[in-house]
Amino acid sequence: MLRILRSGQRWLTAILVLGIGTVFVVFLGLQGGPSNYSTSGSNVVKVGPFEFGVPEFERVRERREAAIQEELGDQYDARAMRDTLDNLAARELVETALLALAADDLGIHVSTREIERLVLADPGFRDEQGKFDRKRFEEYAQYVYGSQRAFMSERRLALLSLKMLGLLQSQPEVSEGEAREATRRGLEEVKIAFVAIDPSVGPAPEIPPDAIAKAVSSRGEEIAKLYQEKGDLYNRPERVHARHILRTVAPDAPAAEVERVRGETLAAKKRIEGGEPFETVAAELSQDPGSQERGGDLGFFARGQMVKEFEDAAFALTAGQVSDPVKTDFGFHLIQLVERQEALIKPLESVREEIATDLLRGEALRASARERAEKIAAAVREGRTLEDAALEQAIPVGRSGWLSRGNGFVPGVGTSPELLATAFVLEPGKSSPRVFEVGNGFALVQAVERKEPEPAAVDALVAKKREDMLEAKRNERIGAWIETRRDELVKSGELVMNLEAIRG
Repeated sequence: MLRILRSGQRWLTAILVLGIGTVFVVFLGLQGGPSNYSTSGSNVVKVGPFEFGVPEFERVRERREAAIQEELGDQYDARAMRDTLDNLAARELVETALLALAADDLGIHVSTREIERLVLADPGFRDEQGKFDRKRFEEYAQYVYGSQRAFMSERRLALLSLKMLGLLQSQPEVSEGEAREATRRGLEEVKIAFVAIDPSVGPAPEIPPDAIAKAVSSRGEEIAKLYQEKGDLYNRPERVHARHILRTVAPDAPAAEVERVRGETLAAKKRIEGGEPFETVAAELSQDPGSQERGGDLGFFARGQMVKEFEDAAFALTAGQVSDPVKTDFGFHLIQLVERQEALIKPLESVREEIATDLLRGEALRASARERAEKIAAAVREGRTLEDAALEQAIPVGRSGWLSRGNGFVPGVGTSPELLATAFVLEPGKSSPRVFEVGNGFALVQAVERKEPEPAAVDALVAKKREDMLEAKRNERIGAWIETRRDELVKSGELVMNLEAIRG
């Protein structure tokens, strides 16, 4: 799912604006299309003279949905994806119109002959003998778009946008030298020594009552914010921690099949009653891929988070008890209650001092950790190695295996692209006096060994790296251009989105 959402944020207009996977373009004597593109009376998106109604929006949304359904398969959830698809479709319409407007400003045009050549080459409009089938084209245009003119307008707009996109894509350049250096840097590796200081490790300091009282009176907004952020600690509904074993059966399965699966579930319960651990039986028999490897463990959940039949059975159990088979649309479940947490309600006034204490204690621990890190940094500035300086402070030094620049993650330290970048510029044996903030802690680094890539390995990857860098530059340029143009039209009131028009 994450990969799909991220890919939706990249530049995909070049593909989606033409609706690859559907028929391509229209032609046959239609002389252009109206500036007001909408074929409906209720606009969803308006960009300058281009107005897109519900039919136009739905066509784009359907293409997006089909692509994501194909990617996710059975995991696709139409309800969960609704808002995402709406936003992606609206953005595609906006970007298409922005490109078309810019193309028009530059005097770029799309001729009827260009569209004609494309439609004649489209296999979607050919008969069994490979000849253009005018009737097939006309029926499709009428059925999907309502008219040939509406079809012509959309395809003309699409081609105009693509011409502008091609112009923007043609400008960035990446030299072979740039690509070679980037490839070399990507293959270079380093081993480091490091000190990572975690403020949460160590004895908690005592906080004087007067400091707590002062914090309560002077830092009320900060305390209230922490109260909201840690809401589960102070306000939570009744929750249960449960495990389950699922044996699947379709809701419309024949009675004999339902009874067979129910019998399997009862057999599993007998094994548990005979002394086998619930989690062992769940790991062997459960058909829930989300919890099977955890012995059926579902963690804590409140009412309203599970289907009703499952929820009612789970909340009716006592700790350690195993339910009889529970039927849901997924199949039959055995449920074991592990633990119950009663509802917890602590108003802000009752926990102000507790939050203030935690706040001050965390700040004190962090200040102490920074002080230890700065002492090591000062010793490094005086010429000591990181390892010697840490030893004097009785702080352990970690060592890494071979690391590449990658995403900046260092095992034992955390994610810090800046720390790793510093390691690559240090001479082996040299330490950096800089204290890096990594998460809530602090770290220092020393280069131990660096390995340059073999020239042959670099040569093999330069061409691909150059292609990737060029694509990245193009996407960055086009994305920045789109954002600037969009902001300009929003400020002038020429860009309006009305998604409520499709939601009723």
